[in-house]
Amino acid sequence: MTREESRARNSLEKVSNKCRKQVAKSFGWKQNDYLNWKIDSGYYFSLCHLILEQVKLSVKPYFIDDLWWDIFEMPECKHAPKSLRGNGSFAVPDINLKEYVVFDTIKIPVYTEDDVVARWKDTFNTVEADIAHFLSENPNPDVFCPTGRTNRIYELMMDIHSGNLKQALEKIDLFKATPTGVRFQGSKGYDYEYIERWISEQKR
Repeated sequence: MTREESRARNSLEKVSNKCRKQVAKSFGWKQNDYLNWKIDSGYYFSLCHLILEQVKLSVKPYFIDDLWWDIFEMPECKHAPKSLRGNGSFAVPDINLKEYVVFDTIKIPVYTEDDVVARWKDTFNTVEADIAHFLSENPNPDVFCPTGRTNRIYELMMDIHSGNLKQALEKIDLFKATPTGVRFQGSKGYDYEYIERWISEQKR
């Protein structure tokens, strides 16, 4: 990348962030740096804009972080800014729904501010249509756990939320036998240990 290309890219990023916030607000989305989020029908939707050219739409049930933070003994997170659910270190990873191309790399030096606003309006219109379609197919966040697309903590939280405590413990035994690395660690141990301890207390 030449110096001139780098300057053009940096300039567009600044304009894009300003315009994205403006457009996002008109569609009912909040913004914090690279993240936009919206709560709709019991779901937490997030748009992650880490790469200038594109943005990623993700989703998870709104309750899932509250449950996890209770189990992980971090209930104060429930009262933190809602953006924490999308970019917090101790939030449950969400499910990727779709990625959208916002800007054409070749056109970066020639985009005007009006062009940027138009690109974000088009993107948010598409996102809103995709969310409406998603909600029509998944109206109940209490059971949204698509096979093969979730992570282990997400899956365990859904089991616990549904009252399937025995199944959650069985899955933990299986997960321990096929380790893929620990995502969360607290002052009292690892994520699975917190879950096992919490379930044990619920059974008393």
